[in-house]
Amino acid sequence: MNFKIAKQVITAAMLCGSLQANASAINDAAGDFINGYTGNQAGALDVISALVTYNPNTDIFHFESILNGPVTGSGAAYIWGLNRGAGTGRFAANGLPNVLFDSIVRLNADGTGAVSLLVPAPPATSDLATGTVKIVGNQIYADIAGSFLPTQGSDKTAYTWNLWPRDGSVTGFAGISDFAPDNTNAAVQVVPLPTALWLFSSALGFIILNRKRITGKASC
Repeated sequence: MNFKIAKQVITAAMLCGSLQANASAINDAAGDFINGYTGNQAGALDVISALVTYNPNTDIFHFESILNGPVTGSGAAYIWGLNRGAGTGRFAANGLPNVLFDSIVRLNADGTGAVSLLVPAPPATSDLATGTVKIVGNQIYADIAGSFLPTQGSDKTAYTWNLWPRDGSVTGFAGISDFAPDNTNAAVQVVPLPTALWLFSSALGFIILNRKRITGKASC
């Protein structure tokens, strides 16, 4: 097999994996702090984009957000409200009836985090292991096992979410700086990454097999 072609096959397989792994984020306008917010208007509390993906093959949820400034250990928290099938509009009295959730995933600016199940009652909270929450510049993200977020009627691939940062120095709704997306939920995006890896492995195996046939030697 021509090794220039082989290189192209590997590249194509890797690109395929990349395309399947990359999901589209929800974009949010800069500087759109909500009415009634009385906390710090630092960029770290202003969402630029947010994303939640789910890989059914590994049962892993990926939560990720990019903020308008570097995330620091300033007491900020990033709350993903997740609707697992029993979500209700808990902010309806604040003019946001379509933000539905029955659980929250909290990623803190100090690198800690927790998952709280509001349904079924009574609410139950589990701390995330050290190192789960990762912060790089103005990005905060975490991978969380699906066992932390059991269904309440919806398939995990059909969960929906919303993200709101919170200034920890302000109590109540006045401490919430932004919603992404605004007054609605976004769908969890399914990411079939293992399929992409299978394609890459198959392409690589095909190349090695043909090289053996040409050279009569094993390659390591």
